[in-house]
Amino acid sequence: MSSCSEKPGPPLNPGCRITWWRRMSGSRRLWSALLAVFLLFSCLSMVYGQAEGSLTVLVRDPLGSPIGGLEVRLIRGEEVRKFVTNSTGYAEFRHLSPGEYLLKAKLDNVTVAEKLVKVPEEREVSLTALLSTIRLKLMNLDGEPVGGLELKMESAGYKVSAKSNEKGVIRLERIPYSGLEGVGGYSMKIEMKGILVYERSLEVDEPMISENITIPLLSLRLTIVNLEGEPVPRLKVKLSSEGYSAEREAGNGTALFKNLPSSSLEGVGAYEINVSMRTAGGYMPIYSEKRAFESSQSLSLIADLAKLSVKVVDKEGSPVRGIRVLLSNELMENFTLGATDKNGVAVFKNVPLSRGRVSAGAYSAMVFRAGKLIGEEKFEVMKVEETVKLVVERGEVRLKILDHRGNPLAGYQITLVDQLSGEKYNGTTDERGEAVFRIFYGPYDLEVYKDGKLIHSSQVRLGEKSVELRLKEVNFPITIQVVDALGAPISSARMRLYSGGELLLDRDLNGEPITLSLPQPAELRCDIYSDAGQLIHRESIYASEPSSHLIELKDYVYLNGLVRLEPIASGIVLTMFAASLLFSAILLRRVRRKG
Repeated sequence: MSSCSEKPGPPLNPGCRITWWRRMSGSRRLWSALLAVFLLFSCLSMVYGQAEGSLTVLVRDPLGSPIGGLEVRLIRGEEVRKFVTNSTGYAEFRHLSPGEYLLKAKLDNVTVAEKLVKVPEEREVSLTALLSTIRLKLMNLDGEPVGGLELKMESAGYKVSAKSNEKGVIRLERIPYSGLEGVGGYSMKIEMKGILVYERSLEVDEPMISENITIPLLSLRLTIVNLEGEPVPRLKVKLSSEGYSAEREAGNGTALFKNLPSSSLEGVGAYEINVSMRTAGGYMPIYSEKRAFESSQSLSLIADLAKLSVKVVDKEGSPVRGIRVLLSNELMENFTLGATDKNGVAVFKNVPLSRGRVSAGAYSAMVFRAGKLIGEEKFEVMKVEETVKLVVERGEVRLKILDHRGNPLAGYQITLVDQLSGEKYNGTTDERGEAVFRIFYGPYDLEVYKDGKLIHSSQVRLGEKSVELRLKEVNFPITIQVVDALGAPISSARMRLYSGGELLLDRDLNGEPITLSLPQPAELRCDIYSDAGQLIHRESIYASEPSSHLIELKDYVYLNGLVRLEPIASGIVLTMFAASLLFSAILLRRVRRKG
């Protein structure tokens, strides 16, 4: 242990004092060094604090709401720092040198707020950006919202565009105040399909602007009626002006136009109204007029449409029904088709007058029968109800009726029914089998009667030529063959043939087929009698045309005379039974002998 102890005690000797002094001197130098380092760091901190600073900027609108996405610029001399505000409206600049800066908030190229700041004295500042929110509601003259209109706002330094939604609302946000440098007043223009429908100037100097704007757009309801006041269906209505046109379908005669630009607008003016009616030949013009519209309204437009009746008669003055009538005029060919009724009249509605607002000129009515033109008339329609008489000529048709053998049939009644009109014609054949009819050519139902009984019916197409009809149902042959159960012809017995109680045939059978001629289709009863005169078979036959019939006597065989099958079958069975007994007895006897 050292003699120079640090513990308190009596005075130290000179050697110990020197050691203590050296130790104390070393400690002072250590503390001095630490102090120097501390002072150095303090100076460096002061110098660093004076060399760099930071700045936090909050950007708000005039109502105090933060604005995100806005560019903030910090300017000193030629040095420009930029920062885009976050969603809470803050922008932060770091590592700034001490000094005075110009702080600007920019929207595109417009300065919407600015302020001088000193760094590092100011660490947090706020800017109020002079931006407005504009809400516009666009309505037509009826107070209804109008969607799809295009708004254009433009000033010296800023412009913006937008479209109204289905509620007629346009909302514009972040619109620079007019008082800002380089901005000024705005011009507001509203367009619809390229037409300027509204224009005015606007000073933006408030944080919130809300306006209802009435646009000169009107509603127009057009109902087109004929000269009797009835709505005209199947229409197309077109409105055309200098700068705007619109078209509507009017199935029930009424067309509604919404948001039609007023005629008072520049570039619009009066409208040309053109109405067309759908016909079999296409759309035919029926109305034309020029009018100006400056307010919403409902109008009835009277078109010069009349009712035309075309009466078709023959030379005797009798009405002809079921005839096709085709109309044409100078506006359109074959524009409508009708048919005559039981009175021979075809009625056409909504026919343009020959000399009306839309002149149809001369008319042509062509009459067709089975696709063939049988008459034509030229005329003009001049009145609300016009009637035209058209005379057509019937053609002569000669029908000749023959039987199956080609012989003429006299005294037969013929009925023709027109398939197109339902008209009926009657006639009776003469000694040549002919009947003459004056009819219109075309398809007919033909029926032939004899003594009131229908014997033939068919469909024929009658024209200019004579028609010869051979009836296979009249005086036609039939053949009857009678056979036994084995299919062999029978050469005995007798056959009687009846038709409706009338005896047609009474003959002995000789094994040959029997042929006879029937005057008309009939239900026949065939009775077969035995040689003893007993009825052994009865059968019904319907004969309507040349034919052969086989009558089979299933209970008989012909063995040089008719013999019933039943006794023969019984004898065969008894014979087979007796043979079986005999065979059994012989077999039994042999077995016993062997045993």
